[in-house]
Formats: sequence, C-alpha cells, structure tokens
Amino acid sequence: MGVLTKEQIIEMIRERGGLSKNEVERRIREIASREGISEHAAALILAEELGVNLETEGETLHIADLVPGMRGVNVVAGVLRKYPPREYTKKDGSKGLVANVILYDSTGKTRLVLWDGLVTKYYNELDRGSVVKIIDPVVKEGRNGVELHANFRTRIIIDPDDPRVAEIPPIEEVRSYSYQRKSIGDLVDGDRFVEVRGTIVRLYRVTAYDACPQCRKKVDYDPSTDAWICPEHGEVQPVKVVIFDFGIDDSTGYIRVTLFGDAAAELIGENPEEIAGKLKKLVEDGLTLREAGRKMAEEEYYHLLGKEIVVRGNVLEDKFLGLMLRASGWDEVDPRREISRVRAELKGILRELV
Repeated sequence: MGVLTKEQIIEMIRERGGLSKNEVERRIREIASREGISEHAAALILAEELGVNLETEGETLHIADLVPGMRGVNVVAGVLRKYPPREYTKKDGSKGLVANVILYDSTGKTRLVLWDGLVTKYYNELDRGSVVKIIDPVVKEGRNGVELHANFRTRIIIDPDDPRVAEIPPIEEVRSYSYQRKSIGDLVDGDRFVEVRGTIVRLYRVTAYDACPQCRKKVDYDPSTDAWICPEHGEVQPVKVVIFDFGIDDSTGYIRVTLFGDAAAELIGENPEEIAGKLKKLVEDGLTLREAGRKMAEEEYYHLLGKEIVVRGNVLEDKFLGLMLRASGWDEVDPRREISRVRAELKGILRELV
C-alpha cells in the first residue's frame, strides 16, 4: 500500500463523501489547528470521521509472515489481551499515552502498540476476543519479537468484513499458543516456549527502569545533552518497565521466575509509574535500589503469596541461581481450560493404549 498524498485524500473524500473541495480543505484546516497536526494527518482523520474508505490493495499477511521494517501491510487478528494505558513524558514536557494490546491469529502472536490519540480512539473498542483488521501499521522488532506500531496512517477496523476472519481460532484455543505445558520437575536448561502452572511461594524483588518506548531496552541519561539515549534508536522519551522476581512451586519442584513489562505490572496490580515512584521514595529514604526492591516485594505485594498462576517463557541456567524461567506472560488459572487440557491428555493416553 503506497502512502496517499494529501491531494489524493482530498479527492477521495470529495468523490465519496459528497463534499466540495473547498469544504474538505476547510475542515482539514480546522482539524489540523485543533489537534496540532499536519494537514496530511488531518485529512486522514477527516476521512475516518466521514467513513471514507482510503484503503488500497495492501497485502494481508499472517503474523508469522511479518518482518521488521515492513510497511503497507494489513493484519487480521483476534484480541487476546490488553494492558492498561500509561503515561509517558514527551520531549516538550507534556504527557502522552501508550497502550499495548496482544493480538493473535492462526500462526502466532504479536503486540500492537497504540500511541496518544490512537489510545483514546481505539483502546476501549478492542475487547478481548474481538477480531480486528490493522491497516498499514509500522512493523518493528520488539523485546519479545515483532511488534505492530500504529501511527497516524494506521486504521483499525473492528469486526471487519474480511475472509481472514474465518481463520481466527476461538480465544479458548489460543491461551497457551505455541507453549508446551510442563511440570517444574521436568524443566531443563534451554527449554523454550514452555508454560508452568504453580503457586507463588516466594517474592524476591521488584524493580523498574527507564526504557526505550520502541525496543524496551534500558536507556541511559546523557547530562551533557539533557537527553535519554537508546543504543538502537538514539534520543528517546523513556517509559517505565517493571521487572518482578518471584518463585513458584507445583509439587514437582520449585523455580525462580523473572517477569517483565506490562505483564509484571499487571500481576502486581499497579502501573509502572506508581511502582517506580515507590522505589524512588525508598531510595531517597536511604535504601539501595536492591534493598528497596526487596522491601517492596515483601511488604507491598505479600498478598500475592499463595496465588496460583500459569506463567509462560523460556528456561535458562544461571551460574549462581540455577534454573530460572524468563517469563513473557502469565494468566489466571482457568478451570475450564485445565479440564479441557486433562481430557485431551487422557484421550491421547487412551489412543496409545488402543
């Protein structure tokens, strides 16, 4: 899909929206002035408001086919999960919003990142289990794989009239997408895409760091330029990313889990900025960051002890700590899903016996 010029958009609105060229241009200028954006971006917003379809024949791809750097592609996917929007500070000191939504199709999962006005516009419409079509997102490399970033050119259609909708599996079949359930006692170094069901029995620490909003890697502050620098993306406005370390037990063994990002903040039940603020206060009171992280985990989040969850990720052997699960996500234990899993396992055993 090529990028339409402002003039092309105006002509399409005029033809399909029933407005004169002068009226279209006047309304574009009003939107540009009101939103503080370019007239090109305002033209796209006007087309959306009028219901004028600007879509050309972009290629619709499966999630597994996405490659960082792609543009002009469409993706039809289901909404698996969405995380609460959070604030970040822009270069001019004003506050912005960013929200992450996990999408899936028959080939895999990906993260959709919404920024600022797009959070207000789309976030509440993206219900878990709904199917959407993402038109012309930017495809980037994220911390856990390929991500879709929506910008002013991106359109999101809820319940689209598209043949790919029939390919989207029911959400109940996708909760453990690409992950193999294992007991802790069976885990070995190098296990990838595994999920474990266990009870939280120990809390180690919680921490938060300043990260690049695009790749989620740690950024450093350069006092000489008064800027935050990402090794990959240069000067950025950082967002807070949470890391939560805890231990789980499933009666076959025990393993330490490190959970990252929005999933960690969701399990804790606070947004990253709140967590970072509490840590900062404890450090200002004289604790080291490590001490503050331990104190918060033990005293603020003790209510998580005894909570049974399912965590997903990869297993690695730490030189000092032994086996660890580097987790990318977690879920509440779903009784219906667990019953279905046991039934499927029993059917497999019976087939082998026959």
